[in-house]
Amino acid sequence: MVPVGVTRVRVPLGFTPRAWARQAYGLYLRHPFKDFSVNACPGAGKTKFAVMLAYNELHRGQVDRVDIVAPSRHICEQWQYDMASWGIQLDPENAHESRDCVGRVMTYQRLGMDPNAFKPRDKRRTLVVLDEIHHAGDSKSWGDALHTVFTPAHRRLLLSGTPFRSDNNPIPFVRYAEGEVGMSVSDYTYGYGEALRDSYCAPLFFPHHDGEFSWEREGQSYTASFQTLMKGPEATDRLRTALEATGEYAQGMLREAHEQLMQLRRDHPTAAGIVFGRDVANCGQLATVLQSLSGQRPVIVTNDDPEASKKIRHFRDSTRPWIVSVKMISEGVDIPRLRVGVYLSNVRTELFFRQAAGRLVRLCEGLEEQSGFLYIPSEPRLVAFAGDMQRERRHFLKAKQNEDELLLAEAQRERDTPDDTSQEYRFLQSVGERRGVIETIVEDTGQQLFDFAVEMMPEIARRVEPVPSPVPPPVELLQDKKQVIRRKGGAISSWVQDLHSRYNIPYRQIHAELNRRQGVRSQQVCTLEQLQEREQLLEKWFRTGSL
Repeated sequence: MVPVGVTRVRVPLGFTPRAWARQAYGLYLRHPFKDFSVNACPGAGKTKFAVMLAYNELHRGQVDRVDIVAPSRHICEQWQYDMASWGIQLDPENAHESRDCVGRVMTYQRLGMDPNAFKPRDKRRTLVVLDEIHHAGDSKSWGDALHTVFTPAHRRLLLSGTPFRSDNNPIPFVRYAEGEVGMSVSDYTYGYGEALRDSYCAPLFFPHHDGEFSWEREGQSYTASFQTLMKGPEATDRLRTALEATGEYAQGMLREAHEQLMQLRRDHPTAAGIVFGRDVANCGQLATVLQSLSGQRPVIVTNDDPEASKKIRHFRDSTRPWIVSVKMISEGVDIPRLRVGVYLSNVRTELFFRQAAGRLVRLCEGLEEQSGFLYIPSEPRLVAFAGDMQRERRHFLKAKQNEDELLLAEAQRERDTPDDTSQEYRFLQSVGERRGVIETIVEDTGQQLFDFAVEMMPEIARRVEPVPSPVPPPVELLQDKKQVIRRKGGAISSWVQDLHSRYNIPYRQIHAELNRRQGVRSQQVCTLEQLQEREQLLEKWFRTGSL
């Protein structure tokens, strides 16, 4: 018998929810507001927490459907697989899901392109999960779209591993301490220090390298190390010189990182490394250097590559040693075998740096001891970020700046971004040496107010009831099954072609009649059962000459 005030948490057999996830779900159940924000560091398991929450809320009848909004198509695909493993199929193709799906999954960008198409058409209660919610502040149109589509949602779960921004853009649905300004309010925070304490994340080491860098700008020569005080364009040129793939500095960092990876692979044969590059051309050059070191061409993924998601998925399941990326594997991508990273990106924001470091903290099953290594330049800002990894950050929204201040801030951002097309800059040389290693350690922060509040609560989410896994492995996406039937040259396509050839019926008329018979707007929104029925209808039509 379940005690009064205790809610069962249903999970598949073999799955054990983490203590912080049970506590967070307990707070969610008692939360008085529609929005519930969770700040959990990379590797803590916030996706599994959200899937557990969504499954239980659907099972308890508290919501009727689930929508997921994420920053990239690859992360959306990961959400599909994670949800499907609990029996929750999401539609990634349609503005309104087919009847055999429980909700939709989409990117912030796609939502922002046509928010009216995604607006709810009925009164069903929706739980929307906004993954890496800080991205919603990237574009005003994205924030407006979220308000347009999800203001009527029954509940909103806001997730982030790095809930702060370097600009003054408000994050939709996030509460701030002083109303419209001040520090963002997180309803549950589980930081990197706590994850280290609980052995949910690997400790990180940051070997950092200084050097001597020489370049020319407008005919004038410069030589400096990272110890030299520089600001603005000169600091940008110095970093650009250090990141040059043909220079000894970058090549030396890659060489040391590769040696570290080879040492790790003695005990962890599938361990892998990642290089965060500057741009597409730079990634190709870095890959060539790594190929000469490892004897194997690294995988390259860039944000303009339509096959990027497939490449990342194949790399995750392979034993290949290196992958080189431009802004594709900085956030939300789950590749637990990544153990070594080299930060050769020109992006110097704390948000991007923490996202990159977060790729190296996920634990692999079966390893007794596991650490991550992120090699970084001794650039002062990056070194400070590494030293502050255990310090939790939230978004601070300032009072509205005047127009002059905004223009000044924008000009500074432009100065911090190297102009690769400039003919005034010329690389001369770079040499480097290791300056030191920054290590993350476990700190006992003592009992915090939030911990005390949890202990005083009834054990809402402490009781876990295993239930049979709804979907046996391997996980199959409903979308993939549908695509097999709908694909060009498949059964439906072949029957339509045969009907057109034998009876001279226009393609458009064939599809219109099928849609009318099945009561759908288009084949795209058909359920799997309707697609199978469509095959049978076409076969009958071809055989008899009529439906």
